[in-house]
Amino acid sequence: MTTIWTRQAIDAAIDRRAQERSGVSAGLLELDDHPGRRLLDGAKLSGVTAEAWGRASAELAALWTVFEAYQLVLDRVATMRGGPKTRLGDRELAALADLLTGRSVALPRQAVPFERRGLLDPASTQDFLTLDEAVQSMTRTYEVVKKVAVDAEDAWNRLLEPLDDLKQQVQAARATADAIGTGTDPVFGRLANIEAQTADLRRRALSDPLGLVAGGGAGTPARLARLHSELATVRTELEQALSARAEFDQRLAAVEEVIVLIARAEAEAETVRAEVLAKIAAPRLPPASAAAAHLRTKVADLRRERSGQSWSLLGRNLSALEKNSRVILENAQKRVAQVRSPLDRRDELRGLLDAYRARAARHGVAESPRLVAAHRAARDLLWSAPCDLAGAEYAVRTYQAAVGAALPSMS
Repeated sequence: MTTIWTRQAIDAAIDRRAQERSGVSAGLLELDDHPGRRLLDGAKLSGVTAEAWGRASAELAALWTVFEAYQLVLDRVATMRGGPKTRLGDRELAALADLLTGRSVALPRQAVPFERRGLLDPASTQDFLTLDEAVQSMTRTYEVVKKVAVDAEDAWNRLLEPLDDLKQQVQAARATADAIGTGTDPVFGRLANIEAQTADLRRRALSDPLGLVAGGGAGTPARLARLHSELATVRTELEQALSARAEFDQRLAAVEEVIVLIARAEAEAETVRAEVLAKIAAPRLPPASAAAAHLRTKVADLRRERSGQSWSLLGRNLSALEKNSRVILENAQKRVAQVRSPLDRRDELRGLLDAYRARAARHGVAESPRLVAAHRAARDLLWSAPCDLAGAEYAVRTYQAAVGAALPSMS
């Protein structure tokens, strides 16, 4: 059945196509201005991204070709329709209907390669689309190109922000290294390796972002985390080196002051040790320490190495010496208390013995023969030299038990 097109139907179709044309035009302009598309156009691409954008670019060029042919039809329709008062006969209405519904969108002729032509085949072909088919074709192509542009921008954003942060940290490390000066320490080689890896990763992120995030991009975050970890270690060593260079004499003098305190604690421990050995029988004492002398040797080594070693190595050694000296001082001070502990225990037992006797005296039992004998036994052990500490402790407990047994008879 043949459709009869009225002027009102033609005008309604033209209005719908005009709105459609505005939407297509706006979408294409937005795609043309999309940051991802502009970056793809301006970047030197490689790998997966180059392949994806190569295909998408060809699709985009074809899209614009279809759009131009589509617009030519709509321009022709507008010309034929004329103004609102233009009278249209049946022949004009039929021609407009054919343009609006028929295969009126003529695409450019395409050459047919020789190897694909038969004897009677033409050297070129031309495709024709309806306006609806043209819009469907442009819509499919638009989605393909848009996906590549959006994915590329998203990949760049995901990659470049952490890479820019890493680059800034690498530059800060390089500034510290330059302030230290040249050296043969491996830390400078490790920094150069991190710089090279960061530059390579950033170059790849700029040229092939889709390749780096392919398959979820699990490898890239792991590589970034490893570089951050390695750089943190390098920066710590470089900062130690810079600090060592600027504060070497001052920090080494501070270590020497700590060594003086260690030596005093060791001397005090030995003085107390001699007293303990004289007053306590077979005491269990920690071994003597000569850490101060060892640390003085380390200080002397650092002073000699100052002119021949790199500051990074000196910085590490100085930091280690500072840390070790503080730990050794703490242990030396604890050792004094450990060596003195037998004397402290003897004095504690003497105090306990006096307290138990005072308690017995308050209850009038202190002079009982049993308590007098138990008290004398404990006192003789505690006030003898060397003191049998284990025996004295047993004797004090015996006296305590005797006092406790005597007290109920007073109730």
